[in-house]
Amino acid sequence: MKRKIEAALAFTIVAALFATFLYFYQAPEADSRSFLSFSINTGESFKSVSLRLKAEGIVRSEPFFYYLGRLTGKSGMLKAGEYELNTEMTAWEVLKVITGSHVKLYRITVPEGYTMFQIAEMLENAGLVDEIQFLESCWDPVFLEELQIPSFSVEGYLFPETYYIARGSSARSIIRMFVEMFWTKVPPNYLAKAKSSSMSFHQTVIMASMIEKETGLIGEMSLISSVFFNRIDKRMKLQSDPTAIYDLLPYGGRVMRDHLFRKTPFNTYQIVGLPMTPISNPGLLAIYAALNPQKTEYLYFVSRRDGSHHFSASYEEHQEAIDKFLK
Repeated sequence: MKRKIEAALAFTIVAALFATFLYFYQAPEADSRSFLSFSINTGESFKSVSLRLKAEGIVRSEPFFYYLGRLTGKSGMLKAGEYELNTEMTAWEVLKVITGSHVKLYRITVPEGYTMFQIAEMLENAGLVDEIQFLESCWDPVFLEELQIPSFSVEGYLFPETYYIARGSSARSIIRMFVEMFWTKVPPNYLAKAKSSSMSFHQTVIMASMIEKETGLIGEMSLISSVFFNRIDKRMKLQSDPTAIYDLLPYGGRVMRDHLFRKTPFNTYQIVGLPMTPISNPGLLAIYAALNPQKTEYLYFVSRRDGSHHFSASYEEHQEAIDKFLK
């Protein structure tokens, strides 16, 4: 008799546990389903995620979901990012999604010549990163050393390309992605050529960043490169307009005469040689032009106001071009 009672009691407990499991494992009725985006932040704990899933009505029981994750070992497999979930999903389905490869990715294209300030603003507008946190990471000396960038910022090494980024990614992980793309895209022979030239590779990147800001025409890049190198050979100031306003943010207007007299470590109207850091993030064509300037006698160029430039070998010819195109 005692054994029968014990058996009946055990069956009742198992049945109750099984019923409880079914209740929490199964999803709500289909007619109550709703879809929503759910984001997991970098470094967020599984307990925090469980509580938020319950609060947003995605799972029925926070304790059940939490211990399901712990018992299956998936609690340590969270992936930061944004997920498309719905209230019809079972706890197990939700758990598989947020610990799998179903994170929603956002397409971001970094154009050639964008500065780190413009990239930070673009990423914040897309809801992917805090602009200030991104820029703070761009200037972090410890992080720069880790990335092996011999500069005061990551400017110049955020490679212009199309990326797919998960919401919730940290600023540093995004920066690292851009920098790794830079080293993946730059051919080894570019580095080898820089070693045999008068400039270090970092100085080449600075030069390329100026070329990128001066022209969008591929055919002009090596000509502008030749002007800069010719001026360096003659110990002339580079006098590149974009360098005069690099540190003025936000600024999207024309370079004015007053800008040229600003004393900054970037303004090549006031300093001799290259700016202290790159002034934009150049593409491969600009880097190639910095490594391969055309052989010319040009020392000046002026905008024709149609996207192209007029190049001159003498100051007199340059003045005539200014009178023709800018007045």
